[in-house]
Amino acid sequence: MAMRKAWWVWLGLCLSACALADADPVVLTVSGKIGRFTDAKRGIYQFRDSDLAKLRQLSFRTATSWTPMVTFSGPLVKDILAKADAKGSMVRVLAINYYRYDIAVSELNSRNVVLARRIDNKPFDVAHYGPLWLMYPLPEMPDAEKGPPLDAKLVWQVEALEVM
Repeated sequence: MAMRKAWWVWLGLCLSACALADADPVVLTVSGKIGRFTDAKRGIYQFRDSDLAKLRQLSFRTATSWTPMVTFSGPLVKDILAKADAKGSMVRVLAINYYRYDIAVSELNSRNVVLARRIDNKPFDVAHYGPLWLMYPLPEMPDAEKGPPLDAKLVWQVEALEVM
């Protein structure tokens, strides 16, 4: 009987440890031409949501082609690239659904582009654009730059950035 109880205690501890390990999963991987790594063997810098939360957060209200007026908030992409010591001139934004879009680093650095982690102060989930959504500060954008070409850059379900 004592052996059976010990087994159940051990199983409970294992399941608790697994739950805690997944409480802050990796949500973004940066690869390519970078100079800092969290996994040098694989040549990548991985960010957990808590890592992204430690970076300066920017928030702005806007409506998109897919949402009503909401508040997007998250770290600036240029700060993420700086943390990984990005050395390339282009960034390929990769989404879970295999969508990808290439953007010049100079454009990401000259605009307040965020990798939104929150919408109206709630985390994104994968079923609703998450875990991350590349969002331009649409209220600041000139009207001539808005429309379908800009919408194509608003990549949701972002999981990786590849610096080229």
